[in-house]
Amino acid sequence: MDNENKPRPLPEKVMRRHAELLGELLPEITQLVIEEGRPADSLLNRYLRAHKELGSRDRRFLSQAIFSYFRWYGWTINQLKLPIIEACLVGTALDSTELAESFLFLEKHCKLPFPVTPLGGKTLEEKADALNEWFKETPDFKNLTLADLVFPDLDSIVDPEKLGRSIEQFQGRPPTWMRSRTDPASLLAVLTKSKTASTVHPQLPLAISMGGGISLAHVLTDHAAQFVVQDIASQCVGLVCAPQKGDDWWDCCAGAGGKALHLMDLMEQDGKVLATDTRVPTLKELKKRARKYGIRNIRTQPHNAVNDEPFTKNFDGILVDAPCSGWGTWARNPDARWRTSKRDAIQCANRQVKILNNTAWCVKPGGVLVYAVCTFTRPETEEVVMNFLDANPTFKLDPFANPLTGEATDGQLQIWPWEGPGDAMFIARFIREAG
Repeated sequence: MDNENKPRPLPEKVMRRHAELLGELLPEITQLVIEEGRPADSLLNRYLRAHKELGSRDRRFLSQAIFSYFRWYGWTINQLKLPIIEACLVGTALDSTELAESFLFLEKHCKLPFPVTPLGGKTLEEKADALNEWFKETPDFKNLTLADLVFPDLDSIVDPEKLGRSIEQFQGRPPTWMRSRTDPASLLAVLTKSKTASTVHPQLPLAISMGGGISLAHVLTDHAAQFVVQDIASQCVGLVCAPQKGDDWWDCCAGAGGKALHLMDLMEQDGKVLATDTRVPTLKELKKRARKYGIRNIRTQPHNAVNDEPFTKNFDGILVDAPCSGWGTWARNPDARWRTSKRDAIQCANRQVKILNNTAWCVKPGGVLVYAVCTFTRPETEEVVMNFLDANPTFKLDPFANPLTGEATDGQLQIWPWEGPGDAMFIARFIREAG
């Protein structure tokens, strides 16, 4: 009976095809990511759309290979100078407790002078020690360090005491989080029945985590309107906004609208949200999502919060989920750290202050302004808050409880990637003086 449940071995032609796909795709994606700053996930999705003959098995192989490759790029390419395919294989071994058949096939055709051992269950320090031992005879070899896994000079604009732990968190695949829109009991029952391990956050009863890479659309097909895939740090933003029934809110950098949907759910559909963004296709996606969830009171409008004239209308609350460096998402987007720099964070901070200053005009006296960025750089967090308060004396920080712990804040909260665990997120809540 046990033999019947074991998956059949992959035919050699499939494994050879996987190796050919990787050899075809990886050099091109590397060039576009490193030299042109293009996101790896978008490039992979475009490739898969153009090659519809590839099945789910092929897609899983390519996805695992490419994201493991970029996760460990700082060690395998920048420091060890490995050829691309060998770097991909070593990166996959660093992520895996067992190498899949296609990677074992790949190993036989690589030129590494040692067998590649899966290191997925090891600590980051143990992984570094293993690679240092494997490659110690390489010419000009230097011991690998944590700092090699990110670009240089990162600690000049990030709390150095938190940087090491952040890097450790970025080297593992984060869980998938969803937000239940109703009592989560029915969702949990389906997940349990499908043998999908899930955990409810102890402080947030509607936040459910699962292992990364799970297709919830497949597992929860009949419950699609009952949940939203949303990282726990993103869920915290809506909870800090804390909109009241009947409120009128503006989500001024709405994107695909995860937080706008959350605002409406928190108001129990009794209120209004204006969702704006510079990207019209994204707003169309938001309207499509709102229809899926039966949410009617979200209005969309193209708007550039940096350059366009502020609205003349006032709102009870405004959410500025501002464009940022995105450094807090490096666990989900491992390639992102190789297409950014300290200069990007500083430029983002200048734009963020402009957005806050422009939207502040539209907050009602006594109203709320919430600023959120999925990063942890000083220029984009505490320095933006300081600059905004200096320029807007009618606003002050509005203390709130940390949604993840219940502890009081002074109106500012930095969520670190291990605290969800998930994305890093900075949130500040301001209130405008009445009158």
